[in-house]
Amino acid sequence: MAARKKKRELSEKAQKRIRQRNLHVGITVIAAIVIIFSVIQFTLWRYVSKVDEEHICKNVFIGKTDVSGMTKEEAVKAVNNTLGDYRNKQLVLKVKDQGADVSIEEMGAEVENIDKLAKKAVGYGKNGSIWSRYQKIHNLDKKKYVIDESFKVDEAKLRELIQERAVPLEQKAVNASASYNGSGFDLTDEAEGYTVDVDKSVKKIKNFMNKKWNYEDAEVELKLDTEEPTIKKADLESLQDELGSYTTNAGWGDRVQNIRRATELINGTVVMPGEEFSVEQATLPYTEENGYVAGSAYENGQIVESIGGGLCQVSTTLYNAVLYAELEVTRRAPHSMSVSYVEPSRDAMIAEGISDFKFVNNYDTPILIEGYIDGNNQLGFYIYGKDTRAAGHSVEFESETLETTEYTKKYVEDTESAIGSQETEGAGMDGSTARLWKVTYENGEEVSREVINNSTYQTSDVTVKVGTKSDNAEATKLVEEVIATQDQEKINAAISKASALK
Repeated sequence: MAARKKKRELSEKAQKRIRQRNLHVGITVIAAIVIIFSVIQFTLWRYVSKVDEEHICKNVFIGKTDVSGMTKEEAVKAVNNTLGDYRNKQLVLKVKDQGADVSIEEMGAEVENIDKLAKKAVGYGKNGSIWSRYQKIHNLDKKKYVIDESFKVDEAKLRELIQERAVPLEQKAVNASASYNGSGFDLTDEAEGYTVDVDKSVKKIKNFMNKKWNYEDAEVELKLDTEEPTIKKADLESLQDELGSYTTNAGWGDRVQNIRRATELINGTVVMPGEEFSVEQATLPYTEENGYVAGSAYENGQIVESIGGGLCQVSTTLYNAVLYAELEVTRRAPHSMSVSYVEPSRDAMIAEGISDFKFVNNYDTPILIEGYIDGNNQLGFYIYGKDTRAAGHSVEFESETLETTEYTKKYVEDTESAIGSQETEGAGMDGSTARLWKVTYENGEEVSREVINNSTYQTSDVTVKVGTKSDNAEATKLVEEVIATQDQEKINAAISKASALK
């Protein structure tokens, strides 16, 4: 019993010694670990503390720019200089198989958030735990650290460049066309076109510059919209009848060139159902560059020379063809004075920004306008379509003059011109009021009569400036006195007598 007790006591002492030894070993190990960790921490701290807080670590890049050892301000300048070196790189704005070159400089390209990027470069390896900082800095010995950059452009400049260089590359839709060949109609096919969507193209270019540009020449496909033709060949297959026509004598002189040019611009026009046609819009601009010359025109009761003078005969002739086709006239005005090529109330004046001739196609199918000037200077307009008027239906138009006012002729002194001089001002045209009747016939019988328009034409009075200047006072007085009589024969006789006194 005593032996067992003694043995147990010895065992407990042994276990106690073992526990004490293990504790000492554990403390020693922990102390060693702490010392080693502290040494490592100190070593890492010594390593990372050598890095200048104000300067960027070695082997750090912002995009293509090596900013190693730079301050934030120096990095910003370096990145901008790099971009400047590539300012002449070209971005090709593609419009189908065509392209427009635009330089990076022209677009006003800049590095986006450059201060933020430079700040990130300066802070690399200087934030976080000592271990993470050490890893970042140590890794720079083997591999460069690149901060991706993005670019922004001046949207206003880019939009302007697209408008100037890319939009002209658009392919406009081509409408189907028709022409009368004497027995039928020759038709051409339509073709789709495409236009540049400027807003979406700007967005696409900005996205490319922001995410993909790498300082090299590049291409960007612009956003295009399909443009559908408004007139299809199938639409024109309904053409079969002459709806109305009219002819006038184009006369002579330079005005004929203007008449011919305006007729060319209108010839071949297709007007779709419900569409309004404007002679002014079809024939503008009235400039020499558009083929017009100076010709006779009315202005303030006078006949003057004006670029495009004579165009009113085109609108007038077309007006009468429109009347016979029974299209809906939406705008028409008479001349200020009557014209020689049609009866009163059958005219239609054109004056840019003031007066226009317009009509609407009130048929259910397209109409075709053809115009020409033949070898005898006859100006004609023909309107074709699908005639839905009843068989035996026809119309005529009658001009009725309601009142006429004769022009006056007045003789006045011209003290600056010599005796014998007579200068005439004014066209010498009577004024009038008139109206135009539309007379409808069915199978040759008149069934209705209605007023289409009422027109007023002013007079163009004549003023004759009679010269009275002479070194002979008696001669001057003789002519001055007879001017008061307003008698042309007496004035002419006085001039002859005064001329003998000079």
